Amino acid sequence: MSSYRPRHLTPPPTSPAPVGTSRRSLLRGGVLGATALGVGTAALGAPAAQAAGIYGQDVSGWQGEVDWAAQVELGSRFVYVKATEGRTYRSPAFSHQYSGAGNVGMVRGGYHFARPDSGGPEEQADFFLDNGGGWSEDGITLPGMVDFEAYSGLPRDYGLSRQEMREWIVGFSNRYREQTGRRPVLYTNLHWWNDVVGDWTPHNSPLFLAAYRDSRPTTLPGRWWGWELWQYSDSGPFAGDSNLWHGSEEQFQRFVGEYDYGADGI
Repeated sequence: MSSYRPRHLTPPPTSPAPVGTSRRSLLRGGVLGATALGVGTAALGAPAAQAAGIYGQDVSGWQGEVDWAAQVELGSRFVYVKATEGRTYRSPAFSHQYSGAGNVGMVRGGYHFARPDSGGPEEQADFFLDNGGGWSEDGITLPGMVDFEAYSGLPRDYGLSRQEMREWIVGFSNRYREQTGRRPVLYTNLHWWNDVVGDWTPHNSPLFLAAYRDSRPTTLPGRWWGWELWQYSDSGPFAGDSNLWHGSEEQFQRFVGEYDYGADGI
């Protein structure tokens, strides 16, 4: 394999939508997805959005064209944009969403929806890297994120044992680190991780926790004792899902820009 070069600015080719739908895809489509695009200042009344902090969002093809200037006005500072899923699906919205966010000064990065049932971890990590998931030490690119959760119509564990799932996660993380120097951010929720992966967490892996509630989550999956990012809402105030960074501005800058960033909670 040739040495890695940042490829997150390369527009991926369009591709038809994947077969089946994930839970997040369902949440982002229909009423919730449409509502998220049209929220105004009233949505800022959510308890989580009243507190001080660094706020951001994540989007996928369900959001289509996003008014990024409006997102900044609402208080969003960063965004994860869906780039890939499995080993063949490329989001047709990635290029314009990613570049649009960057054009208004947002920190942005790509994410990959893991499909352990449809290809090995190294193959999927390479596919992600080739189609938007890269990282570079430029201070404006988030480390790649990989999404682990259930998928509609498939077994929750994708047919893998706990040990096999752990090995899959390690395989993806190691390949990403080999190619970029960074460990990917792991997105998940408490119940899926504890049911499918169990009492285990890979070394020094930043946690992006989905937990739709009013107060900061304290019960965490696996062996994490802290989270980097908290997805607190799928219905505003921002387009897509709304997220909060756990710490200070200095910590956020380190997370974005440092090769040797150490995860807060493991």
